[in-house]
Amino acid sequence: MLTSLMPRIRALPAKFWFILAAALISQLTLIWLGTASGDPYGDVRYTYSAWVTTSIQNGFILGINEPWVYPYIANIPVWLASWIWPADYMTGWFILCVNVNMLLIAYLLGWGKQMQQSKAAWFFIGAVFLCGPVALGRLEVFSLALTVLAAISFVKRRESSSMQFFNLATWIKVSPVAGIFTGFIISEKKIRFVLHLAIATVILVLIGLLLGGNESMFSFIGLQSGRGIQVESTVAIIWLVQMLFGISGADVYYDNTILTFQVSGFGVTEIASLMTLIQFGALAITMFLGFRAKRNGVDANTLFAWMFLTATMDLLVFNKVGSPQYHLWVIGAVMFGLIAGTAKWRLVTLITLGTSAVSWLLFPIFYGSLLNGAPLGVSLTILKNLGFVALLVIGNIQLTKLGNKPKSSVA
Repeated sequence: MLTSLMPRIRALPAKFWFILAAALISQLTLIWLGTASGDPYGDVRYTYSAWVTTSIQNGFILGINEPWVYPYIANIPVWLASWIWPADYMTGWFILCVNVNMLLIAYLLGWGKQMQQSKAAWFFIGAVFLCGPVALGRLEVFSLALTVLAAISFVKRRESSSMQFFNLATWIKVSPVAGIFTGFIISEKKIRFVLHLAIATVILVLIGLLLGGNESMFSFIGLQSGRGIQVESTVAIIWLVQMLFGISGADVYYDNTILTFQVSGFGVTEIASLMTLIQFGALAITMFLGFRAKRNGVDANTLFAWMFLTATMDLLVFNKVGSPQYHLWVIGAVMFGLIAGTAKWRLVTLITLGTSAVSWLLFPIFYGSLLNGAPLGVSLTILKNLGFVALLVIGNIQLTKLGNKPKSSVA
């Protein structure tokens, strides 16, 4: 009997309903684990709900007529959660996030008619689960969903729709701008490309103005640029190692304005001021390598996959912020390669799954160890960031190879 059942069991991972069931169970498990121990949903419980309450009480809209660390579009999911379940903000948030992810997976699979994308769907489910509860507790849930929609649109040769999804996602979190840079390099009609993005951006700005917007609409630029070096970032390792070896001056403190833990010590201010410039320099190199590969006749999907991954890692590795939820940026970039069926993507996928698991260990399980500069927390941070650096190096190597190959072998 077992022998006769085995073929049916092996076929389950390719079944539409089975994938959706697994996605639902994995997310409900994350919610249960996150609410049962610690408080990885603290941002939702305290900060997001407070944003809504404060806005109602004081009659303003964050990012419109009151300074905010995010563009005003990020208000949409924050307010939707409150409207979905007014009695309990967290319940509304979870309902919203779970449904967004479920609908995204269903759309990716063509509502059961494109099961060739089951590998990408399983990666999405697994990577999100391995990130831990934080994968459902931050605004990145929505920028990730828009990024995946952008990837699906691009692979279906709907360039304009793809870039609009990337543009909208960038108005929630900055990382999808990597997709816009990539799209610009790959586009055959660059003037039209710029015009479409400009028109969409102007429309978003006009909507903000009609809602009563003022200079606060662009406050997120100044508030983000003035940040220090966050404890989880790659560059923070310099001071974490000093803490590990008991070198005086290096420490971790809580910034009450940005609401995050940052490092302090010799050279922090100077290096923090340079990180944005270094980011732009890294992105410029990626765009140059992408341009070389484009001129060499590389297939659009292949080039987009490697360039988008590399640009995303530029934004992450050279970022003075390194929040646990930023790992969803990586998942979004890796999803493109899976959806497009990009060659030599297996190592990228495995590294991403590995760093996802380390991210969960780091936050919230051993987060206290990191804040205290203890060996375990610092080691996990170094391990995670080494994984990010590895993805950046792989991306640069592949882009360089694509630019060097004869035209006849790159399509």
